[in-house]
Amino acid sequence: MRKYFLLSAVALLATSTANATTDYAEVTAKATIEVAGTFTCDDIDFGTIVVKQGNEAIVLDTGGAQFEPYGDLLSISSFSSPSCYKANGEPVTEDPLFFDMDTIYLKNINGDVMALQPTYSDGFLNAILTIPANVKPGEYTGSFTLTITQE
Repeated sequence: MRKYFLLSAVALLATSTANATTDYAEVTAKATIEVAGTFTCDDIDFGTIVVKQGNEAIVLDTGGAQFEPYGDLLSISSFSSPSCYKANGEPVTEDPLFFDMDTIYLKNINGDVMALQPTYSDGFLNAILTIPANVKPGEYTGSFTLTITQE
């Protein structure tokens, strides 16, 4: 009886492997590489900003580049509107088809932060700076990479 059982088990295995199929697929891999050129931009420098102690939040948009004291903002000295330049020194004036700029955070040496949202138009780099309520004094700095892709 054992002999027949073993023979039938072997026969089943033989039939199951004899009817097996193998599928395959050919896969194509592709990578497109672009090498980015460079351009330069002036720094965004708000100069010295003076606010009242215990200030409310203040939003400064450099698009207009003229700041008048209002509310808890007492003064801004020497704001410079930055420009961007191609490698040959010509100004970048084309509007980008793609502009990748997230909000960045400027920090002082104590780790206090304020938000900066860069904007770009007609070769001019601008920003919206949000000074938080009860801002702590200090020099706030940060950096970002500006990427412009044109087709």
